[in-house]
Amino acid sequence: MYERQILDAYGPCTLTPVGDDTMTDTFHDKIVIVTGGTSGIGYGLCEELLRRGAVVHVIGSKQSSVDKAQETLGKYPNARFAAVDVRDNTAVEKMVSDCVARDGRLDYIFNNAGISHNYPYELVTPELWKDMVDINLWGVVYGINAALNVMRKQGSGHIINTSSVAALVSSPFQPVYVATKCAVAGLSNSLRYEYEPRNIYFTVVYPGNVATPIFQGSIPPDSVSVEEAVRVILDGVEKKELSIVFPKLYADMAERFKDPAVMDAELKKAIPEKVAFFKKTPMYQYEEKVESQFKK
Repeated sequence: MYERQILDAYGPCTLTPVGDDTMTDTFHDKIVIVTGGTSGIGYGLCEELLRRGAVVHVIGSKQSSVDKAQETLGKYPNARFAAVDVRDNTAVEKMVSDCVARDGRLDYIFNNAGISHNYPYELVTPELWKDMVDINLWGVVYGINAALNVMRKQGSGHIINTSSVAALVSSPFQPVYVATKCAVAGLSNSLRYEYEPRNIYFTVVYPGNVATPIFQGSIPPDSVSVEEAVRVILDGVEKKELSIVFPKLYADMAERFKDPAVMDAELKKAIPEKVAFFKKTPMYQYEEKVESQFKK
């Protein structure tokens, strides 16, 4: 029953422009790559960066999603478009080399492409493990490696990797997702201190719920808008922050969860509600595929 939730498989979000008084020229004329750039947060980043005068390479996993994004973002002369499978190291290397061949350098790369899941571990398959690791982890590793090959020579750059609040709070029923996002965070944090003396920066983005099409109409009430997410991310990147956690509700929760006793109590309290959801949702076949495995 594994269903891939590829973030750029949905249409672009409409981004309400951030007020001009919040804009700076930090990203003007900078060369940027955004993977997962054809929907959700990635699309919002692309649109706002284009508005701020950056040259943006909008990357999606499928040509159809790239074509759809081009319908709206193609009005910007500083927009570039390509379909790239981030699971393919050769394709990612070509993505970066094509960018540099056309625009001369690479200032920022947002390794944003990813997939998610939300169900009991009994329903996790080897296929899910492979896809999740290939996209969420190897896709980031390939992006980092290709970007560093350029940034080392030019003596500067900034690599922004998308993790998740789930990595900070060990969200139950998302074990594979949490594993990959923890790996992304740990890798980025380690590399930050290795490369900062060489003028190459790393930032980890930890989004909570953001109102994107991935929720297919059932947007959680604690979600923030795409434009708010974009504003927070770009503000943090501009300041070269190591960690960007949002919405504030989740940032506060992650801070509280630094106390193991608090995290333990809160996560245990959340379990019955999640199980009740799985039981009442037919697609999970909870009694048949989960509870049955615990019966002798």
